[in-house]
Amino acid sequence: MEGFWRFNSATEHFLNWMCVADMASVLELLGPHAYALARYGVSPQDDVETAVRKLAARAPHLARLLREVATS
Repeated sequence: MEGFWRFNSATEHFLNWMCVADMASVLELLGPHAYALARYGVSPQDDVETAVRKLAARAPHLARLLREVATS
């Protein structure tokens, strides 16, 4: 039973892929307003976590806003 919870690398890769597949894109979250973030290097197709990382350096206030909108 000890080895029951151990995943092989293929299973781990699949589970990571499933988590990424369920992540919302900036476009899904903000709609057409997502294109306004292009000036900060954020693509509308970026997932929210990637967008928050990109915004943290150049526009931390927008990073906080996006994180708040995504979690509410």
